[in-house]
Amino acid sequence: MSPSVTPADITIAALRAAKVGALGPFRLALDNGECLVGDEIHRHLPGRRLVFGAEWGAGRVLVKLFFRARDHARERAGLARLHAAGIRAPALRELPAVAGAWLLATEFLPGAQSLAERIRGSSAPAADADIAATLALLGALHRARLIQADPHLDNFLFSGGAPHVIDGAGIHPATNENVRRANLALFLAQFDPTWDQRLLALLPAYGTPPPDPAALAREVLRARQRRLRDYRAKCLRTCGEFVIARDWDRFVARRRDAADPRLAELLAAPATGIAAGHWLKDGNTASVVRISDAGSDLVVKRYNIKHWRHGLGRAPRRSRASVAWRNANLLALLGVAAPQPLAVLEQRFGPLRRTAYLISAYSPGVPLQDWLRHQGEAVVPDWLDRALLDIFAALAAARISHGDLKASNFLVEDTDQRLLLIDLDALRLHRCGWRFRRAQRRDLARFLANWDGAIRRHFENLLAPLRVGAGPEH
Repeated sequence: MSPSVTPADITIAALRAAKVGALGPFRLALDNGECLVGDEIHRHLPGRRLVFGAEWGAGRVLVKLFFRARDHARERAGLARLHAAGIRAPALRELPAVAGAWLLATEFLPGAQSLAERIRGSSAPAADADIAATLALLGALHRARLIQADPHLDNFLFSGGAPHVIDGAGIHPATNENVRRANLALFLAQFDPTWDQRLLALLPAYGTPPPDPAALAREVLRARQRRLRDYRAKCLRTCGEFVIARDWDRFVARRRDAADPRLAELLAAPATGIAAGHWLKDGNTASVVRISDAGSDLVVKRYNIKHWRHGLGRAPRRSRASVAWRNANLLALLGVAAPQPLAVLEQRFGPLRRTAYLISAYSPGVPLQDWLRHQGEAVVPDWLDRALLDIFAALAAARISHGDLKASNFLVEDTDQRLLLIDLDALRLHRCGWRFRRAQRRDLARFLANWDGAIRRHFENLLAPLRVGAGPEH
């Protein structure tokens, strides 16, 4: 906390009513007359819990303040199970009580970084070492007949070079081997599919008994599909990542961290913003406009209503903009590059949808076919081959078909050596294996139909290992 910031006195009632982002440093009076100063907010779920850092006694603690007794009881019971089993986890620290809420404090792990933070941008050997250490910890947890029901990468914190399990509310007994294997699969499914081969090589770190590779692969596929479906639904409700606003005449979903200064203006008056922009496409079913000014470079895709019959058919259905919004966020979860979606707006008449808009960050990329044409007879660069393979492999591993894989739906960002996938409103997540394989055949055929001669032969050879049927059936 900055020395110039004075903590404000606050009550439990005010904390319960506070909205996300509204809390600064605060001082809370405890029942024994002492005060607890919260100086760093880590997580805030309004009306449920608040997680913050504080100085207490001779050191620093992480405090979870719960507004429901059952949540406090689950957290304390889970941490007790970890400590009883000798699993590395933050130690409990006792705090005085406070009327109207329940407090739980643990040691503040010095220099703590989540597994996600550790592997982001680190070298492959360092990332592999961290993942192996986490797999060893997860194996110890499972041999103690416990699971972390929500094993996302932020629930494993590294401090002093060693991983710790956190989030006691997710710690449950698990005597069934199938449950423990499913939990391992859920952990592996937190990584995007391009990691699958590396994770397979790291599995010995998990320890004994070793998981059956075939059974584990099926579990990973199921876990990844469930995770993607859950995330797709999450994109349309208020949570830590997204903010939703509904009214009689409009529906808005936007990223909570979207900082572009023009975004609020566009959402308030999209027609005005589009009129001042540079038109990239003015089609019958969709129009695309780039809006650039100081500190802002956005793309707005407006999904048009062609005539009254078209509008009548679209009105009760999810808008194409909303579908593209969910799909773009889904690809980000899979590690597939696409222009970052920032917000979606549906103009409505009650439950009936009218014109819809998708707002994304601008990409300076060039359509793949144009980019290769400018290369002349040059060989396709290795980085582009790898990027293309990664996209196809990630889609296949998640059973996702694109629906229109023409070359213009790939953008090449030459400077950063990135390949982006666009036009996502036909993208589909398949539950059924044979339906996916049929859709994937169409995707591959559509992509190859863009090319002829040496370039076509090059892409045919490149994508040959991805022939349908290589993936798990279930």
